[in-house]
Amino acid sequence: MLIFVYGDDTFRIQEKVKQMKEAFKVKFDPTGLNTAEFPNGDTAKFEVGEVMGAVRSLPFLGQKRMVVVRDLIARTKKTDMDVWEKGFLQAPESTIVIFWETESVKDVEKKPLFVALKGAAEVHNYPFPELEGAALVRWTSERVKARGGSIDPQALQGLADRVQGDLWQMDHEISKLVAYASGHEISRAVIDELVPLSFEEKIFELMDAVSQKRKADAIRMLSNERSAGSDDHYLLTMLGRQVRILLGARALLDENPRVTKETLAAALSVHPFVAQKVLAQAKGFSFSHLRAVHDLLFEFDQQLKSGQVAPDMAVDLTAVKMMT
Repeated sequence: MLIFVYGDDTFRIQEKVKQMKEAFKVKFDPTGLNTAEFPNGDTAKFEVGEVMGAVRSLPFLGQKRMVVVRDLIARTKKTDMDVWEKGFLQAPESTIVIFWETESVKDVEKKPLFVALKGAAEVHNYPFPELEGAALVRWTSERVKARGGSIDPQALQGLADRVQGDLWQMDHEISKLVAYASGHEISRAVIDELVPLSFEEKIFELMDAVSQKRKADAIRMLSNERSAGSDDHYLLTMLGRQVRILLGARALLDENPRVTKETLAAALSVHPFVAQKVLAQAKGFSFSHLRAVHDLLFEFDQQLKSGQVAPDMAVDLTAVKMMT
């Protein structure tokens, strides 16, 4: 049996593999003598003979063996594939092989070894792409309930918006929030108080203020970021990135005022959450205005390299230019 557990959601992947290993131990391997994992702690390399020796071995005083291999599919070159393909396809029925892969679902499914093995007699696939949208909200809600908590729908959406698809952080935040609520429903106010905005989310808030010409809010946010230790070079880089995305969004809006976030996400190669934010912000600018800001950023990039302008001044002038 070959089992593929793969995707860029490493949190759910790890949970799935852990669940399968525990179930195997209870059913087939209470002594732990029929479970092997590669690469092991001694080396980060895959030795074909060592892995295949584990795969082909018969169970010791049991019915099944389990062999877990991590990121072998992603690391196997086409020139080395034959020996791996033949070895896994010839595995005895008593061996369960789990391929634990942490590249994106699309990338894994394109790998030659995955393609070669997916047609084996008994194959099970468990793809885990990064959660987003309604699926992320649903997972978060279920996780809160599993931890013995409850959460207001508005707070639930706010939590998903802040943390997005990083389930490692989400799990940490949920534990903190449930403990803080002490049996009470988690409110939006609690989310705002306890869950920090990601840097990207802070940039979105800044761009919201800029697009709506809320100068006082924009200045306060920039001041807060500097007080928190944010580097002005990095702030300028992030502003430049947002301006380029806004330019693309504005161009699409000019072509089709009813353009959807899905179309925008595909066209600009951004997350749908980012597309939704940018779509709203782009409506506050004209294409010519954004182009002028983009040109200014290019000038600042040249001037920073020659020392003609300080990075904090470049950031401030860029924000001012966007609000005029």
